[in-house]
Amino acid sequence: MAKSAKIKKHDEKELAYLYDLYIVPLWRETFDRLIDEEVELPKEGRFLDVECGTGGYTIDLAVRGGAKVNVVGVDSSAERLALARGKADVQMVSRATFQRALPDDLDFTVGEFDLVIGDFSLLPNDEIEEALEELIRVAKKGATVAVKLATHGSFGEFYSVYWEALYNQDLIEYSPQLEGMITDRLTASNAETMALDAGLQRVRSVTSNEKLEFTDGEAFLASPLIETSFLDDWFAFLPNDQARLEVGRQLVTIIDRERQVLPFELSIKATILIGQK
Repeated sequence: MAKSAKIKKHDEKELAYLYDLYIVPLWRETFDRLIDEEVELPKEGRFLDVECGTGGYTIDLAVRGGAKVNVVGVDSSAERLALARGKADVQMVSRATFQRALPDDLDFTVGEFDLVIGDFSLLPNDEIEEALEELIRVAKKGATVAVKLATHGSFGEFYSVYWEALYNQDLIEYSPQLEGMITDRLTASNAETMALDAGLQRVRSVTSNEKLEFTDGEAFLASPLIETSFLDDWFAFLPNDQARLEVGRQLVTIIDRERQVLPFELSIKATILIGQK
């Protein structure tokens, strides 16, 4: 039962393939669809897609944008970018190019892009503000800046189960850290205020209530999305590996008890933050 409770270690190439096969369809495409619904593409110019992952959405932007659009995809992972370049080559989309950079340290001059999109849905909360300021810096005056965020209220079902697991393992002393993890996540209103303070105008946000389903507790913890994107952070405050293993076992037990024959559902507040420079 506890096999998946132990945090696995993957090399960067494995992480890139897991991202492309599992995280893109389960997680990222939800946010990409919201961008498609809420953001009108300029008819020409240079677009920037920050934390582009394995490049599918960057290539889509280039194709939909047409002959007068070029899109640069930026990501922090060299292995994800290798997959992105391979996709662009196979699809013969030369107007989508890729380069490596951190979202808060982009290698572009002020005001280069006619549209700037950032996927911060998997970014640590304490890195979002600086990364947003960097998106704004490289956008042209009047350009749209759009950011993907998982906002406050996401993962509520998990946090409830996690609190019980801590209690059952006599680790309730760590509940303040869990509470901090919950309250630190930005609300949509907080994100709008942050964008206004950073200099964006006509700021608005759109939130979609999404549900992820997992067949049982084991499937939840073993999911590539959960295991590679969240579990390290969720377990970071636990005192040692044994505690992580035991808490993981408790999570599986509690989830399976609560769900009975139904899937375990995880709520996500998928938010798009939009403004103009």
